[in-house]
Amino acid sequence: MDSSDLYELIEDIVNRTGILLVDLSVKNIGRSHMVRLLVDRPGRINISECTKLASEIRDLIDGKMLLSNYRLEVSSPGIGRLLDTEVDWIRSIGRKLSVQIEDENIIDWLEEYSNGCLKFRNGRNVTTDDIVKAVEVLD
Repeated sequence: MDSSDLYELIEDIVNRTGILLVDLSVKNIGRSHMVRLLVDRPGRINISECTKLASEIRDLIDGKMLLSNYRLEVSSPGIGRLLDTEVDWIRSIGRKLSVQIEDENIIDWLEEYSNGCLKFRNGRNVTTDDIVKAVEVLD
């Protein structure tokens, strides 16, 4: 089985839970594999959700004997990770962001995301194409 097949199976499990898959990597490390998922949701994912998801993925991998020797990590991306994908914008709704556009930096709460446009609490709208850099910041 190649990693793209494993990716699809894991993505199906994540999608059924309503959790957003931020990143997935499968790496060969000697005779074993490292399977690492970053997951989130608007409003934040909690540890028990990560634990439950890890259990479901382990059951899949073990039940189908997809990998014989592997390590699985399921966690949230954390603050400070660069935001640049649609999944990033969706999971960041309700969070305070620092968004750099050209020579301006906007620090505000993201209220909505739709069709490549971010709407902030102060009423400002920014298209994702105009963003140079964006990260979540602590309040």
